[in-house]
Amino acid sequence: MIEVLIVGVLVVACGLYWLGRLAPSVTRGLWRGTGRVLDVVHAPVPVRQAVAGRAGSTSAGGCGGCKGCGKDGGGCH
Repeated sequence: MIEVLIVGVLVVACGLYWLGRLAPSVTRGLWRGTGRVLDVVHAPVPVRQAVAGRAGSTSAGGCGGCKGCGKDGGGCH
């Protein structure tokens, strides 16, 4: 039974990760909600700041969150 729970949590985590990579505007709302919950429970400030950074992030020039956009004269991918 515990194996099913572990696999389920991993599948959900992977799904949220890829949803965040492919459609960051969808997960931005989830990050905002998480930030509100952390404010209510008085979570440590570094955790709240990290979540606020994720909730307020924007995509850079249509690259879909590519980390290497425009570096070394190259574009995305």
